Amino acid sequence: MDRYYPRRYRAYGPLVTLILGAFYRMRVSRWAEWKTKGGSVLEIGCGSGLMLAAFSQRGWKAVGIERNEEVVARVRPGPGVEITTLPVEELPAEARFDLILMFHVLEHIGDPVQLLRECAKRLAPGGRVVVNVPNFGSWQARFAGTNWLHLDIPRHLVHYTPKTLAATFERAGLKVSRIGFASIEHDPYGWVESASNRITGRSNTLTRFLMGIDRFGPGVALSGVLGVVLALPALLLACASWLCGCGALMEATAVSAAESSRDRTF
Repeated sequence: MDRYYPRRYRAYGPLVTLILGAFYRMRVSRWAEWKTKGGSVLEIGCGSGLMLAAFSQRGWKAVGIERNEEVVARVRPGPGVEITTLPVEELPAEARFDLILMFHVLEHIGDPVQLLRECAKRLAPGGRVVVNVPNFGSWQARFAGTNWLHLDIPRHLVHYTPKTLAATFERAGLKVSRIGFASIEHDPYGWVESASNRITGRSNTLTRFLMGIDRFGPGVALSGVLGVVLALPALLLACASWLCGCGALMEATAVSAAESSRDRTF
């Protein structure tokens, strides 16, 4: 699969990285609030470690896994942050985490059940697994069809609806406790880019430019103009879809099925 992941994949410029970093810190703040004195987090597919750094600033011990060795070589993790290229199953047997995070990673995995099983083995008592993936049953996916930004074939190997995501967790010995749909950083943008794809017949022109894969040209200029025109309708559609449980992205929080069963018994 390496040829489908160019060196600039998700390597956004400084401005986009700054904006995403602000949104990601908001997510980390919400995820970390249930352990105000700090805990341990494992992020699978951590990229440059923006989220890990935010966890570390809140007193968490942060470990990241990243498949791209070039990215790992460039990153200079701060205090309390460790990034490795080892897969989950090769981490030390005694390693346990309060939170295991996969932010837009599970859809890239050919055998998601096996990966989730490995995650379940490494949860500390009372630990949680948080997974963010595109919602194949969303309004945005139905509107855009093959032009959907978050379809992203062939990098996205498996797509989920809320029902199939919950079933995937259950096969791995995990129980979904919550599914949310709000994604201010990715959902409105998905409407803009997906609509632009349909109008222009091109594929993710603005995204490829923002990643530095393609240079500025007439196609990028047209996508930029469409982005300005479509921004407000995209935001309104995204908010409406969240309220109706049909957002383009979804976040599932899961716990050990065995622990969940014991809690019901008590």
